[in-house]
Amino acid sequence: MATIAQEAVRGDSANPRQWPSAGVDRIPAWVYTDPEIFAREMALFHHGRTWNYVGLECEVPTPNSWKRATVGLKSVIVVRDREGEINVLENRCTHRGAPLCWEQSGVAKGGFGCPYHQWRFNLQGDLIGIPFQYGLNEAGGLPDSFDKSKHGLTRLRVARRGGAIWATFDAQTPEFSEYVGEEMLMALDRIDKGRKLKLLGTSRQVYRGNWKMWIENARDNYHATLLHTFLTAFKLVRADLPPARNTAYRGHTVGRTYTRPIVDAEQEAKAVQEISTFRRDYGLNDTETVETHTFDFPDGMNMGFQMFPSCMFQPHLNVPSYRQIVPKTVDTHEIHWTFFGYEDDDADMLRRRLKQANLVGPAGFVTAEDGEVIVKSYPVVDQTPEAAQIVEMGLRGPIGAPTMLTEHAIRNFYEHYRQVMGL
Repeated sequence: MATIAQEAVRGDSANPRQWPSAGVDRIPAWVYTDPEIFAREMALFHHGRTWNYVGLECEVPTPNSWKRATVGLKSVIVVRDREGEINVLENRCTHRGAPLCWEQSGVAKGGFGCPYHQWRFNLQGDLIGIPFQYGLNEAGGLPDSFDKSKHGLTRLRVARRGGAIWATFDAQTPEFSEYVGEEMLMALDRIDKGRKLKLLGTSRQVYRGNWKMWIENARDNYHATLLHTFLTAFKLVRADLPPARNTAYRGHTVGRTYTRPIVDAEQEAKAVQEISTFRRDYGLNDTETVETHTFDFPDGMNMGFQMFPSCMFQPHLNVPSYRQIVPKTVDTHEIHWTFFGYEDDDADMLRRRLKQANLVGPAGFVTAEDGEVIVKSYPVVDQTPEAAQIVEMGLRGPIGAPTMLTEHAIRNFYEHYRQVMGL
């Protein structure tokens, strides 16, 4: 049986695009701007043999509760049935293609009904009712050969791990554990080990730019030491701090960082010389926004990950969150943030988590700058599709040396990207 990469090579024979180098230290700008490339990404990554994040189990807490989610360009419904199982169904009526659910979430006590012609489906996606199926007054209706059992909603395969829900359209996608690898399984199991998650809130924002630009941003520790004035001004992130210990597997990365890293005064002095936004005389009156006196894990370590193609888990101090990059068009994407705590949190920890959530999200003290850079950069990238983006930081000196000044995780993404895309 051919692999996805082999199929991509065969299917891409008419595409004249050529990667500018043998490796991935140069990224061609056309991967962000070519509509044909975007269409292949959707088919191979999101609608193909990949597992995609669709939400947290605590977002559908009770039987009949549901929420909408997105896998690539397709809307899906995440629903907990009466037996407590979680199903993920394509939000598309099999009659004429109308969406069943228009709101973001709700409770479906009698299943799902299409607003257009009232076809009804149960929580497993089976077609259970059609108005006027047998016509009226012995006229009209569907033919006697019509079989409702063959016209249910498209049902995705589902995996549940770490309090989160993952889904895939493709029956040949490897099992979830094989797809993500041992390191990420350990990171996922750590999230909800012995504790039930509690939803704190969600946010969404649309950006003008290609979806991979946010993927790159999240994998780039290098920019955090320079762009984010909030972090640098208040000495929260600097180039001399111990970097995340990253492991890579099939385009995924798992990183480990300590909540309170040890600071070397001499190294700090060298690092701040190259950071124009550093202010030695600045301090925060409200240190609770950026500090924690209670660790979520006894070892004081934060373990985050980026899961190929477009999801990441980020523990910012005491506020863990999932971030999903949702492609819309080649030049538009949406970011979905989901913030959570734990059911056994006391009032003080709940307040702390909500306050620290202000670091990220659409108007976050930190991530608002990321969004602005992407939106400002995309029109320039769009005008220079034959240019090549330089991704060489970290290639000087010993490969794999511990440093924040590296773009290794971006290169890891594109190594897997090129293989699957056949580029």
